[in-house]
Amino acid sequence: MAAFSSKKIGEETRELSSLVTELFSWSLDDIFNHDLYKTKVTKIPETFSSVDQYLNSFRNPLLEETRADLSSNMKNLYPAPKCKIVSVEKHKDYKTPTNLIYKMVLSDADSDSDTDTETDGKSKKDAYNYKPQSSDLIAFSDVRPEHVKDFTRISYIPAIILNVEDDTTKPYFVEVITSKPIMVERQKGSRQRLISNLSNKERLISNPLFGVYLINMTTNLRIWRALSGTKNANIIKGVLLANSQIGNDCELCSQQEAELMLSNGLELDSFGLNESQLHAVLNSIATSSCDHKNSVKLIWGPPGTGKTKTIGVLLSALLKLKCKTLTCAPTNTAVVEVTTRLMSIVKPTLESNNHGLGDIVISGNAERMKINDKDHDLRHVFLDYRCRKLGKCFGQKGWGFQLRSMIILLEETYEQYILNQETEKESDEINNSSEEVLIQEFRKSLKQRFHPIKKSMKESIVSICSHMPTSFVSTTLVNKMYTTLNLLKDFQILLQNGSFSSQEIKEIFSTGEIIDFSDTTTSASLFCTIRIECLESLRSLEECMLPCYLMDEASIKDFCLQNACLIFCTASSSANLSEIVGLKLVVVDEAAQLKECESAIPLQLPDVQHAILIGDELQLPAMVQSKISENAGFGRSLFERLASLKHDKHLLNVQYRMHPSISAFPNEQFYNRQILDASNVKQRSYSKKFLQGSMYGPFSFVNISYGKEEFNDKHSLKNLVEVAVISEIIENLYKDTIANGYTLSVGVISPYKAQVYALVDKLGNKFKAHSNFSVSVRSVDGFQGAEEDIIIMSTVRSNANGSVGFLSNHQRTNVALTRARYCLWVFGNGRTLMDSDSVWSKLVCSAKDRGCYFNVDEDKMLSKVATDASMTRLASLSLGERNNRSSSRQKKTQGFWCSSSKKKW
Repeated sequence: MAAFSSKKIGEETRELSSLVTELFSWSLDDIFNHDLYKTKVTKIPETFSSVDQYLNSFRNPLLEETRADLSSNMKNLYPAPKCKIVSVEKHKDYKTPTNLIYKMVLSDADSDSDTDTETDGKSKKDAYNYKPQSSDLIAFSDVRPEHVKDFTRISYIPAIILNVEDDTTKPYFVEVITSKPIMVERQKGSRQRLISNLSNKERLISNPLFGVYLINMTTNLRIWRALSGTKNANIIKGVLLANSQIGNDCELCSQQEAELMLSNGLELDSFGLNESQLHAVLNSIATSSCDHKNSVKLIWGPPGTGKTKTIGVLLSALLKLKCKTLTCAPTNTAVVEVTTRLMSIVKPTLESNNHGLGDIVISGNAERMKINDKDHDLRHVFLDYRCRKLGKCFGQKGWGFQLRSMIILLEETYEQYILNQETEKESDEINNSSEEVLIQEFRKSLKQRFHPIKKSMKESIVSICSHMPTSFVSTTLVNKMYTTLNLLKDFQILLQNGSFSSQEIKEIFSTGEIIDFSDTTTSASLFCTIRIECLESLRSLEECMLPCYLMDEASIKDFCLQNACLIFCTASSSANLSEIVGLKLVVVDEAAQLKECESAIPLQLPDVQHAILIGDELQLPAMVQSKISENAGFGRSLFERLASLKHDKHLLNVQYRMHPSISAFPNEQFYNRQILDASNVKQRSYSKKFLQGSMYGPFSFVNISYGKEEFNDKHSLKNLVEVAVISEIIENLYKDTIANGYTLSVGVISPYKAQVYALVDKLGNKFKAHSNFSVSVRSVDGFQGAEEDIIIMSTVRSNANGSVGFLSNHQRTNVALTRARYCLWVFGNGRTLMDSDSVWSKLVCSAKDRGCYFNVDEDKMLSKVATDASMTRLASLSLGERNNRSSSRQKKTQGFWCSSSKKKW
């Protein structure tokens, strides 16, 4: 096994010790005890008296959230990724009782199994192919673990993976830190057994030994570290109190917007921004230039108001101003989206050959960001790809070596060639060859050596111009490089195809100066001139101060990040930027979806003076697993807290997505009628008719009174009558799309996972093969940030007491009702929703007032589908009841009654 970095190990154990120690102290009963932190978790305040109180208020909710996440994943280990432990040995830094660090070799758990049984959408074989990642929490078992009880056979021993030596090859060599001392003894036939020291008792377990993935701790560990101390507390101090002035404009800088635009050539008119967007950009630019105070600005971006476009224009202006800025978001998807928007603005403005992209870098996991595709738009600004390219440029045979090799080659004279040949061959062989033959051999040798060097130089020049920051590679240098490349190309053409006499070749390569060929051919004179020009151009490039030396991967990454102007990554992974200097501004996209404690990671980076938070607190916040943490306000964002404290929010007030009939209700209900409809959505062409009938206008509520809500085996609700009706409508939309040859995207939303699964099962894969018709079925949470031509909403709830549960959540409702461009069709039980005393009661009333309320019976085909589905459901229930009664009688007769386990897990 290759050696690991002991420094890395020491740093990780020191940094992770307090959170990991707490996690390692939990027994299985603790993990499944929902009240473990109930008395320790208190409501997170809206204001704070000190930085310590601020940071400490998130620690216990984070512990409880970690416990709840772990508990949830442990409930079903069957599909969890698993591996086989091939070998275990103590690391050289192993030290009891805290640094229980081991080196392990992990292989696929299915190495001796051919099974690939399907389970929860993943094959069993997939579950047995585990790719370990740093900060994965795993546990051990002497059988392939499929239930939490499998851990109890050798005692529950959690471990965290500290490092993976090479995550691209198998088996995987990893470092782990464990909660208890362990050792594997090798027996005959390479069998092993695990010795676990538990309460001073040794338990011997025979081969094999398995590990199962439980959760990844990366984000929680980074948050914990941010809560454990502050390197830069200026912004944190500013957001503590309700009367904070951190959101106010600096009086000295607020009047400089116009001056900034003029002095830096910022022409924002060409982007077509509306007044609110332009003001947001200008105000943010003024903020970025301020050195007098710290600030946190809020840009409020309701659905469809061009939030991403505004960020893109702002970042392009900051790029031009060379303002070092970190842009982050809660998820990889959001980071990719905002970077893509910036690139669409920047790339058309590049002068030549992608020069300028070196000032932009996106950092993250290529697989999660889906930037593996060689044609992906973001590949040229992706940090890992950039490091590979620059590593090749500045390696041992990189740019410096190539440049020197080409100069030596072109400087070589015919006489030097003959001398070199004499040292390599017998002198008689040289003497017996005619000069004509030797000259032709010289030319042939030149051709063979020239091409590979020139090809390598071209690759390096393309990489340097695309990936080096403009502070190192100016436009002048780029032009000089490509001029040199063109000269070399001309030289190669003449070398390959030029018609020269042997005497001319001899004379051209007899000196380093231009020769007068007035008595011979013009092409010989041109060839001689181009050779000398190539040498002069190459020598001038050699004088340029580029880092033409060997750099390892870590130093290349540091070089790229230190010298980039715009850096993109998730808020969590911004923890890796703690050594980057000069980051003055942090822009947080989707800021209302980012837990406040997670935003503490980028806001504490050294040198950060300003933060611009862009989001909408009236849409869904961050997901929280634990009800205790959720009730404590753990999912609340900094954006939402500051908004609740009446900090100024700059509203983007024009929406470009929804037909006015769709935007009317959310605008009135959630935004106090502050949002204007843009001219594009008010045009006649925006009113599209996809199906015949008044039911299928821009907005409609369709009442399905005889659908029934029912639980699935995971205690989530579904309504099969709504499933049948929606499936019929999608089928009709598909037929119309194919018949009329237009492109259509349909989104089907439901707040309940059981309904999502039921719809996916009903629709199957029949529409996936058609590029001009797409159907996306997701939960409300999964649709945040997305939009489709048509949105079909299935509310599911259908009961006599007006119970709608978490459907009444305003943020969830707002997201569901604002995803559609042209048509929004809501299906549900009108009476149930009317009686709910919730926002849905208001929606049904609004639909009635506007003449957009319909009964499913008004469409004969839908009426038949709904009736048939209802009858099928009743028949299925009757059959199920008879089977249940029969099964109960059998069990009583055969004495199969047994009490349920008292164990919580």
